[in-house]
Amino acid sequence: MDRTGAYQPEDDQLDFISFAAHELRGPVTVIRGYLDVLTQELADDGSSEHQALLSRLTVSANRLSTYISNILNASRYDRRHLKLHLRERALVDIYRSIGDDMALRASTQNRVLDVQLPADLPTVAADMSSLSEVFANLIDNALKYSNEGGTVTVSATADGNYVRVNVIDRGIGMPSNVVSNLFHKFYRSHRSRETVAGTGIGLYICKAIVESHGGQIEVKSEDGRGSTFSFTVPIYAAVAEKLAASDNSNEELLRSAGGSWIKNHAKYRG
Repeated sequence: MDRTGAYQPEDDQLDFISFAAHELRGPVTVIRGYLDVLTQELADDGSSEHQALLSRLTVSANRLSTYISNILNASRYDRRHLKLHLRERALVDIYRSIGDDMALRASTQNRVLDVQLPADLPTVAADMSSLSEVFANLIDNALKYSNEGGTVTVSATADGNYVRVNVIDRGIGMPSNVVSNLFHKFYRSHRSRETVAGTGIGLYICKAIVESHGGQIEVKSEDGRGSTFSFTVPIYAAVAEKLAASDNSNEELLRSAGGSWIKNHAKYRG
């Protein structure tokens, strides 16, 4: 049965929002540039109050930039297969590309970010830019939903032919009816809409990226006790032959796993 019509309002909504996001990207980039200049100029002679203010402004500008990227990526992912070129990467290097920004976000929100990524983990098959976006989205969510002064832990272990990454918070948690809808596009619970800013597509993007790497994403949560988001990404040695046969494209990897990334994938189970 053709259910295209059932998705049309959601797709039209994303079309409009992505157009607005595209128009906002330029001004936000300029704002971030000026903030970088101000931060450098006031590094030595600025007061502690000014430094704290600039830090908060930088975090807010970076978060807005992340929202814009999420919206544009969601629009792009909906319209074609998510094609990536996966190369051999160390997980610690992927995280390092966003580590400073994550640490700044945590300190500005009075959270503790505890990152435990062993240097001796097997290398993974990854698109660095996309996978760093998954890290950023999951950590940003954990920080937002943590309690004042709370700790967010990021850890990773080898798990068969995969590396499993866990992002753990001990914050407000979620009831089961919320967990079941988390990876749907634009979904936000009544409680989160009232208390935390966001677009409702960050986790949708995480799911798209992780599954396009040949991995899986899941969440375990208990209301009032916190949440654990986990995702897997294949160890490079386990998929090197498939990648070499397809010029590092992820298409052969997804085909051999029996998966495909299709329009309306928000209907997939999270």
